Amino acid sequence: MERNQEQLERFLKKKLAARTCQNLIGRYCFYHSAMRGEDILNMWSKNSDTRIEMPWGVYDGPEGVRRRYLDEQPRHDDLEGRKGNLVVEALSTMVFEVAEDTKTARGAWFCQGLQTEVKNGKAECKWLWTKYGVDFIYENGEWKIWHMAIFPIIDTPYEVAWNDHPRARIEDWTGVSPDRKPTARYLWNMHPDNKYPMGHPATPKPYDNFDLEVGYGY
Repeated sequence: MERNQEQLERFLKKKLAARTCQNLIGRYCFYHSAMRGEDILNMWSKNSDTRIEMPWGVYDGPEGVRRRYLDEQPRHDDLEGRKGNLVVEALSTMVFEVAEDTKTARGAWFCQGLQTEVKNGKAECKWLWTKYGVDFIYENGEWKIWHMAIFPIIDTPYEVAWNDHPRARIEDWTGVSPDRKPTARYLWNMHPDNKYPMGHPATPKPYDNFDLEVGYGY
């Protein structure tokens, strides 16, 4: 009887953790669209090994995450800087697992998106489809985003077919200041000469406790 009670409690704890983390990443997308950088920072772990990896590089620790969301994009209260800018990220095809010890969790998503940036007074509109790999950690009684990696699929002006867009290069991104180069094995986007990479991000499988080597796919 005690064993069954323990199993039931663990099952419910994992279900609650999964729901909480899924809401967390959903709120992240809403906040990102509104450029609510301070709210995004409150969702992140304060651990020194927290990080976000973008196609152009890695941002390490809480300071790196702060730089990404507060310094490299207009802030929510910067009405003039935000004028005409838009980011929409629609996550789908979720694969999600909570560790048996209920201390960490992992998720992977496709993300169908679009973006409008105003440069030199002109709006530049593009399709921006990516894949997300995210690790979560239970920290001081709350679930937080711990590691995030974003892998490009389609990054092309809306009037250009994704099959006709040049191959992605790190040099294509300007105005960014990551701490180091990307660690992912592939900087991949749709192109006639490119083959779709397998395993980025790795779709989470059931696991007992966190092992960085099999985190979000590299």
